[in-house]
Amino acid sequence: MTIKNNLAVFIAAAVLVSSAAVAVPQGAEGSIQGTVTDEDGGAKLADTVITLTDEGRGRSYSTKTDKNGRFYKRGIIGSTYRVTVKKEGYKLLEEPLRVAAGAEHRFNFKLAKAAPVGAKEFAEGFEAFNRGDNAAAAQFFELAMQKAPDLPEIRVNLALAYLRLDRKADAVAKLEEAVKMAPEEPRILFQLGGAYVEMKDFDKARDAFEKGLEKHPDPNDVLAQEATVTLGAVYFAKGDNDKSIEYFQKALAAKPGAPTPTLGMAKACLSKGDSAKALELFQQIVTTSPGTPEAAQAEAFISGLKK
Repeated sequence: MTIKNNLAVFIAAAVLVSSAAVAVPQGAEGSIQGTVTDEDGGAKLADTVITLTDEGRGRSYSTKTDKNGRFYKRGIIGSTYRVTVKKEGYKLLEEPLRVAAGAEHRFNFKLAKAAPVGAKEFAEGFEAFNRGDNAAAAQFFELAMQKAPDLPEIRVNLALAYLRLDRKADAVAKLEEAVKMAPEEPRILFQLGGAYVEMKDFDKARDAFEKGLEKHPDPNDVLAQEATVTLGAVYFAKGDNDKSIEYFQKALAAKPGAPTPTLGMAKACLSKGDSAKALELFQQIVTTSPGTPEAAQAEAFISGLKK
């Protein structure tokens, strides 16, 4: 299940920290000053717009924080206002605020990050997927995609739900869209390659895996390792035993003795007519990986070869 960081769900509310008159000079107009910071990390928030509105009298005042998150506004007629503190990417703060005539007030505001559009539906889809309710997961991801159509991660997760529902063509379509949106993201290409395998479209699967490995060839990475093994299996399915063995060898170079690529290479050797090498590899799996599904397959091949 893939999930991109910018879809985390933020639930903290914006908070008005303090409000106190610190001085009372002469005159009928008051002033406000203070800071705006990030509630989570305390970062100073520049370019935050603070607006005071007295709707009954049709008055409003507005100011903006500087690079240090500080703001100052004078010439405010004494009254009760509705203050809004607005910063893109943060939850809007709205509070009543009293400005006394002739007083200087200090207000320090803390803002909470806003949940990205579609985050609620995405989180619900993720929960449904994890509990095995794939139909509900697909519905939630579809809603999230409608609200945030520019996020490829939603399409990837929707595709995974579709695959579990045996909607293979729909899954491929969503992954192809995700690849167009994020062409440099290898893990999406790997997911697409896997979906093509489900469709038994081995030519397209080969192309997707090879493109992904070009962008992320690290043999020690789990995703790249899995893609390399699957690519070996794809070449085997296409009848190209030499290329199949080449990729299984790459996988084994990064993870010596791994049962899955060893089994794949044994099958490819057997398909080429090299029964001695295939038998050696099958026996290796039985010895080094007993009790695994690969070992069970290897034992069956060994029995057949010894007849």
